[in-house]
Amino acid sequence: MYYSYRYSRERQDIIVAVLGLTLAFFIVIVRSSRVFSAAVAALALGESLLITLTAFLLHEMSHRYFARSYGGIAYFRLWPLGLVLALVTSVIGIIFAAPGAVNIGGIYRRDQVGKVALAGPGGANIAMSVVFLMAYLLAGHAGIVSPILQELSELNAWFALFNMIPVPPLDGQKVLSWDIRAFGGATLAIALILFLILIV
Repeated sequence: MYYSYRYSRERQDIIVAVLGLTLAFFIVIVRSSRVFSAAVAALALGESLLITLTAFLLHEMSHRYFARSYGGIAYFRLWPLGLVLALVTSVIGIIFAAPGAVNIGGIYRRDQVGKVALAGPGGANIAMSVVFLMAYLLAGHAGIVSPILQELSELNAWFALFNMIPVPPLDGQKVLSWDIRAFGGATLAIALILFLILIV
């Protein structure tokens, strides 16, 4: 009964989290802009939505997909306080980006727990960071789109790095408990991506 209720609320929770976090990123981007116009606002909104969909939502949905593939119970749950904090902190130019997370149950094997944890920063954020970095390089470092692609790559990499910190309840702790090689490989990949972003 409880899980049925949570599943029925999941879509609503996802929509509210995505809209709220998109607004938070929009505030930060517009706040840092030297000029404001309709064009700047449109670009900022598009970039904010892409950041939210890739760095946050795809990360969480990757956790959910792998957890369910192992027969676990997994659903996204909104954290209202986290969403409020994201909006409040965005006003001062930073974001506490934790409007919710995927609740997981029914998975107990260490390898499965580790793989589910790695799916977010590894399967989602690292992959998207590489995609955006390649798109940035192909764009030729010019025009309006190029800096946005670079920022999308960088933010996905930083989001992955933060989540790989081996401290509960972050993903890194679960990955490290499962396999130090997987933890080291993912962390090294993130560091390499960030280095490439800095030098290109």
